[in-house]
Amino acid sequence: MEPPIENLKVIVNNKEVSLDPRNMEFSDNTINEYMEREYGWVDFFGKQLEYAQKEKLLAEIDAEAIFSQKYIEAKDDGGTEQYAKAKANANLEVITAKKKVVELNETVGQIKAHLKAWDRNHDNAQNRGYTLRKEMDKLNKDIYKMTETSDLDRFVSEA
Repeated sequence: MEPPIENLKVIVNNKEVSLDPRNMEFSDNTINEYMEREYGWVDFFGKQLEYAQKEKLLAEIDAEAIFSQKYIEAKDDGGTEQYAKAKANANLEVITAKKKVVELNETVGQIKAHLKAWDRNHDNAQNRGYTLRKEMDKLNKDIYKMTETSDLDRFVSEA
């Protein structure tokens, strides 16, 4: 049973990025084309990963700043350290900011997984290309082994 092919879409820099595994498909007939375009995809997704990581780091800074602000407010109201921390953590703005960090962590993880799949697929393509070259070398030796004119003439007439 083949695994389902899922075209996952993530948002990076307010743009939809498609993590479509069908872009990794190749066959014996399309392996050269695949190898030529593969690095463009890897470069693209590498950049998207960097953008997503930046977004996540900025969201973490925002979440920490909101938490600190709410903590200070609770502390200024005369709460204990534990109370101020609990009140800040229960604040809706803090919760929303932390959830955004979780979502961005998921996006980063999905892009990393997609890049890992490209890496594995690159190895598969290289191995298949190597096997094809070996098969072609073996076939060519059988065809070009005949060096005498009579053998060549016989080969052509039989074809």
